[in-house]
Amino acid sequence: MKEYLYNFAFFPLPIIWFMLIIIIFNIKNISAYFKAIFIILFLLSLPIIIELIKFPLNIGAAKYSPEDSISAIIVLTGGAYKDINNKWYPSRTSITRTVIANNMAKKLNVPLIILGGKQNIGQPAESLIISNYINNDNMSLDFKSKNTYQSVNNIEKILLQNNLNKQDTFLVITSKIHNLRTALTFKSQNYKVKLYNYPSIRIFDVRQFLPNSKSFLLLNNCLYEYFGIIKYIFLGYIKIDIY
Repeated sequence: MKEYLYNFAFFPLPIIWFMLIIIIFNIKNISAYFKAIFIILFLLSLPIIIELIKFPLNIGAAKYSPEDSISAIIVLTGGAYKDINNKWYPSRTSITRTVIANNMAKKLNVPLIILGGKQNIGQPAESLIISNYINNDNMSLDFKSKNTYQSVNNIEKILLQNNLNKQDTFLVITSKIHNLRTALTFKSQNYKVKLYNYPSIRIFDVRQFLPNSKSFLLLNNCLYEYFGIIKYIFLGYIKIDIY
């Protein structure tokens, strides 16, 4: 199912399918359609447009402030990879998230909880892989979770081991565009969470208004998150009446 979604819905496939239909059926005013397609491509190549698309994904819960009383830092891993010598390494996303989480845990003197299990047969848990690259004596690992929902569903046992429960407030660290799905999933299971406050971009930077090849990659990442949220709502992992 996921493969079909990638082959149909992710950019630039919708544009390609649309252009193919125009050509096959010899639709009139074809030049007007191709001009419209160019305008769409141009707009979606602008970082400022992608930032607007990303904006709703960066909310979902209040952002952390120094006045908040935090009982633990929770970080969700973001992938791992294997080199030609069959040695596993954390992805850059996992490293970024976990370094921030580890620094915050030490600063606030609270436990660090790393969520992320095995994604494939023969692969170590992502939490175990990343734990080998950080130094923290007050750290708990999740070895079973394969996705955001499982991470939230499996965390209660880890909290009990740290004398914590759902009445406590937790600082959750993930990627900016993963904030909304993560926060809604935690809230749907009655957890009180704060989100890490990543620095904002400089909107008035001229580069935000120039085409950038990375924009299309970021667009697909955003689409993946929006589809993920819809899937979680459909499966009941996210309760739309949680507010």
